[in-house]
Amino acid sequence: MNRTWLLMKTILKMHYSRAGKSNSQIGLLVVAALFLIPLVFFYLSSLREIINTLYDALNPLGQETVIIGLLFVVMHVLLFFMSFITVLSAFYFAEDIISFLPYPFHGYQLLLGKSAQPFIYLYITSAAIYLPAFVYYGNAASASFFYYIIGFILFILLPIIPFSIASILLMFVMRFVNITKNKERSKIIAGIASLSFIILINVVVRLNTNTEMMMQDVASYIQEKDGLLKLITSFYPPAYFSTMALASGGLLFFLGILILTGIAFLLFICLGQIWYIKGLLGTGNKKSHKKTTGTVSKHIKKRPVWLSYIRKELLVIFRTPTFLMNCVIQSLFAPVFLFIIFMLDSGTSVTGMMDIFSTKEQLLVLFLASMFILGANATSYTSLSREGKDWNSNLFLPLQPKQIFYSKIAVAWIINLIPIGLILAACIFAFKLSFTLTFIWLIIVLLSSWFTSMLGTYLDLDNPKLNWTDEQEVFKTRMIGLIAVIIEIGLFGLLVLLVWNISFIQGLYLTSGILLILLVTAILIIDYLLKSKLKQNAHQRI
Repeated sequence: MNRTWLLMKTILKMHYSRAGKSNSQIGLLVVAALFLIPLVFFYLSSLREIINTLYDALNPLGQETVIIGLLFVVMHVLLFFMSFITVLSAFYFAEDIISFLPYPFHGYQLLLGKSAQPFIYLYITSAAIYLPAFVYYGNAASASFFYYIIGFILFILLPIIPFSIASILLMFVMRFVNITKNKERSKIIAGIASLSFIILINVVVRLNTNTEMMMQDVASYIQEKDGLLKLITSFYPPAYFSTMALASGGLLFFLGILILTGIAFLLFICLGQIWYIKGLLGTGNKKSHKKTTGTVSKHIKKRPVWLSYIRKELLVIFRTPTFLMNCVIQSLFAPVFLFIIFMLDSGTSVTGMMDIFSTKEQLLVLFLASMFILGANATSYTSLSREGKDWNSNLFLPLQPKQIFYSKIAVAWIINLIPIGLILAACIFAFKLSFTLTFIWLIIVLLSSWFTSMLGTYLDLDNPKLNWTDEQEVFKTRMIGLIAVIIEIGLFGLLVLLVWNISFIQGLYLTSGILLILLVTAILIIDYLLKSKLKQNAHQRI
């Protein structure tokens, strides 16, 4: 067991060590926290209001336990999908995993060591959603002290079952299909398959939902004590056992969830001991392709240097699976869901939801939603960090530093065109917005994309991560992405709130003019800050 703890601590130190990091990150975290505080209070107050309202409505019917049941179902599903992604990255696609194979570790010890980092993400997610929800439910139900003790124990157990299930499924696939021999291709296929699977579930559920039959089933379950709870959790016993243990204080149900969790963990350990090392063999094998001088010369074309640099950056992103997943595929989740949901609900009240807003309010809603989607794209705030230890080679290129950084900004802006195109399609075919509003929004969102790209690149220049051993470290162990989103949404969220509530600002053209002025001003400020850093040769001191 000592070896396992030592391995866990070593891996966590490798990922979270502050060696070589700039102290300026603390200042950025403070700024981000200031913007985050109002959002946290808004989230907590909204969650409390939702739970209190649901409890008041369901308590007279004897169905209040469905709140906790729904919470556990949502948490297990969310943690399962998070585990699927993090396990695949940490167990098989991390560059450092090969370095541990020569050491005298058993398969289960390597598994436990590599599980430490994914579990941190799972517990952070659980703490953000589960803990406040179960506390608010306890307050609404005037729960006893025993309720909070059981709830905290369930919080500790919560990620184990979904994590174990996801890990066992992946180890089975890796052991018998052995896709690690094509590691690079496997990453891309896994990411696209995850996105396609989630979208397929959404489409199937929506196409096969019979509202009348569903209401009849709900009515029949309401007549039974905790009937809605059984309806929601009947397909997943851990959620039912956890709910009954928490809501009714049933010791047998609490013992049941302990047994289920123990069985899942033991299966994870035992099957991991058998499958993990065998499935890992072949990782890192790469095919070598020999190219003759004639073959290479066919692909050489004369281009402007800055254009070649942009093309090089795009090729690196699209040919590196980790960069493709985080910079392109993940940025498509929100716009794809937006497009699919509203296209399937065409002609319903959901599609016409924009009609409840005035033209001014429609533009502001679209602007803020677009700003959030574009700001969450990782391309800009990893502009330098993606280079890793090869960054110094940029200092010898026949390009001015200004050209290099503006080329990187242009790359982020180009990749943002993909989600912008999907949102544009939703505006035209689903929301059926007017041509004038759509055209004005498109101009504004293109400027917004340039601003988010500049801000992300500036933040990455201020605190890059170049000494990484695994490409995932560029994305998973940094706060810079959250800082960028908080600054963008916090700044423009407050401005949108002001414009929304100022009565004399009405009409599409006046509102769009104000937004354009604000965006141009923000772009000029970031442009000045970026040029100041370049004049100070900050890019040479990285």
